Amino acid sequence: MEELRDKILSRQKKEDNEIFKDAKVSILGCGGLGSNIAMMLARSGLGHINLYDFDTIEYSNLNRQNYTVSEVGQRKVDATKNRLEETIPYVEVKAFNEYIDEKSLEEIIDTCDYFIEAFDNKESKIRVFDYFVNREGKYLFTASGLSGLGNLEDVKIKKFNNITMVGDFFSKPEEDGLYLPYVSIMASLEALECLKKIREDYYGR
Repeated sequence: MEELRDKILSRQKKEDNEIFKDAKVSILGCGGLGSNIAMMLARSGLGHINLYDFDTIEYSNLNRQNYTVSEVGQRKVDATKNRLEETIPYVEVKAFNEYIDEKSLEEIIDTCDYFIEAFDNKESKIRVFDYFVNREGKYLFTASGLSGLGNLEDVKIKKFNNITMVGDFFSKPEEDGLYLPYVSIMASLEALECLKKIREDYYGR
């Protein structure tokens, strides 16, 4: 398996591959953001991924989420886990079919240091943001404003102590719709900022 991993990651820096191999990230939500972020992290060599979602796949998800027609009706965490393991067989994936609220956050907060918020609704985003504010040693990557076809010049990255936010911070799904090209930009930025933080923390120790 190690030989396979080396072949797949041969275009990346060996030092980064070693850092990411032991890193663990929890992804909260497996929709348009989370299902794509999970694959990006796995392809980047991340060794351990925890998936959290309580939803099942619907036809309306297929325009932007990393699923197929044959997977409609399946649990999102299970379908994402299967896809990751089939594509990148050396990644350890744990799937949890559960709703994330303050109680569940208390239960999972000590399982890793890096968390990616990937919810579709504003209330869940606010709940997770409030929970992580100034929580020492725990890092949250979150997105706000990712609907429509968007403009790159509107996309910003904001950092508040232990929280990194990406997005345009104003577009609204109910008005602008949700399209994969723009959603995937936000997913890419969340994954990118998370990987950079993992590497930064490694060298900062």
